[in-house]
Amino acid sequence: MTKKRIWTYVFLSISVLLLYYVLRDVKYKDFMKQTAKVDLKMVGFAGFCMSLSAWFRNLRWLVLFSPLGYKIKKGQAFSALLLSYPANLIIPQSSFFVRASYLRKMSGIPFSECLGTIIAEKLMDGLVVFGLFFIFMFSDFSFQTSIFQNYRLYFAIILSVAVIFFISRFFFKTYFDERWEKVISQIKCQLSHFKIGLLTTKNVENKWLLFLYTVTIWLPYFALFYFLLKGSVSRDFIGVKLPVELAVMANIGWIFPTQGGLGSYHFFIAHIMQLHGFEKIQSVFFAFFSHTFIILNDLILGLYVLLNNRRIVFSLNNPV
Repeated sequence: MTKKRIWTYVFLSISVLLLYYVLRDVKYKDFMKQTAKVDLKMVGFAGFCMSLSAWFRNLRWLVLFSPLGYKIKKGQAFSALLLSYPANLIIPQSSFFVRASYLRKMSGIPFSECLGTIIAEKLMDGLVVFGLFFIFMFSDFSFQTSIFQNYRLYFAIILSVAVIFFISRFFFKTYFDERWEKVISQIKCQLSHFKIGLLTTKNVENKWLLFLYTVTIWLPYFALFYFLLKGSVSRDFIGVKLPVELAVMANIGWIFPTQGGLGSYHFFIAHIMQLHGFEKIQSVFFAFFSHTFIILNDLILGLYVLLNNRRIVFSLNNPV
């Protein structure tokens, strides 16, 4: 058994444990009854919002390249973005490298500079996600109470991940040391290019355009959850706060080291839904419904790029 496969099983084990926690006491018949309530019209609106958010993300990425002097076609960058999403289903957080590798093959831009711009972009999104998270934490007493009431569960999850990591580190010390040295050496060799890409936000002339694109990325993403809610578990009035909270916690679930947010996404979304007064069956169904919708959307668009650029995609084995 290879070391990569062992890590895959470790992450899958975490996903299974979280899914078990979410699905406990949920009856299959009750779950399937919820599917009859799905409004495909609202689902269609959600799909449009998701595509719109991805397109503005692509435009923002191109703005980050402008100080570097590279001319990149919008279609090339958009293909790299769409192809990167399904990659996380195989290896957590691998989308960074797939996106940078693909664009390097398409346009010839150094891999390290591409990676630097992607990380700069992720840092901007991180400010949005965690900024909103802490706003909810300090402005919403019920949100604070929920977090602190379940601190034991959160602590157990974090502790389990840490224990798994250190046990694996102990048994595969040589492997980790070799991999770490390899990563460090590659970073040192490409450090100057990486810094150029990472710090490109400082050199963007039109920073207001960068800000505008960031806003237009997140507004459709918030609307995505609004339409998914209206199209599944809620026909009543939905305020602004719930879709925003769901979008924020969904992103934290994606960041968690599981394949495609499996388990972690469901845990956070179901928890927020119950916090807002939804029944458990509604909360669990929405978590699975929204996750499946996003995954299928990513897979379909990623497959389209894959089929149209097979030779380039299958030659991404040497990114640097």
